Amino acid sequence: MSEREPIYVLYRPLPATLLTLVLAAVGALAGLLAGTAAATALAQRDPGPAVWDTSNTATLTGIIVADPYPMLLPADGSPGVILMGVGKGGPPQSVLSMAGQTVEATGYILERDGMRVLEVDSPPTELSLPLPNRAAPVDHGTHAIAAEILDTKCYLGAMKPGDGQGHKACAILCVAGGVPPMIAWTDDTGKNHYALLTAPDGSPMPEQYHGLIAEPVKIEGRLTSRDGWLWMAITNVAH
Repeated sequence: MSEREPIYVLYRPLPATLLTLVLAAVGALAGLLAGTAAATALAQRDPGPAVWDTSNTATLTGIIVADPYPMLLPADGSPGVILMGVGKGGPPQSVLSMAGQTVEATGYILERDGMRVLEVDSPPTELSLPLPNRAAPVDHGTHAIAAEILDTKCYLGAMKPGDGQGHKACAILCVAGGVPPMIAWTDDTGKNHYALLTAPDGSPMPEQYHGLIAEPVKIEGRLTSRDGWLWMAITNVAH
């Protein structure tokens, strides 16, 4: 009489040979999933050092300027801080109406390499302080820079990554909503540079360039520095 093959019966314990097989299969599947997850994570590119601190509010003192983009020029002389509202747009009218005044503004800081955005959702407090003189722009001549048109809010911390084709639709909405456009590039020494983009006359970047946001382009224009930022007055954008 031949020996019976082990079989599984629902209401009885699993036979030892089948239990070993099931445990081995589960272990192999778990190892495969863990390995795939680790490989996927390691393959992701570094989104950069941008930070959006939503745990702490910051209060800054300075003068608000609105030309061409809303910005607070800190009283301590540090680079201008771009002012934004909540969501994909510029600051509320209650902030814009205080352009030209010295204020105390509170909000959340987004920061990348010392370039900052302050997301404000409440009106700043007007201060009785003398208005500092705004420095004149320093001309650095014309340049052609290979870069990508970005929106400042996402690239400086709101999104990771805040660039590339996967972020194109978001960046277009942000710039169309009033978020200042910018480019970022790294020079031969490895130093990162950031420039806000304007029209040739210094007004906000024309809408004709919105379709080229998040695309690899070569941007030509006059480069100046002011308020701790570089500014590129665009004369041509080649795809």
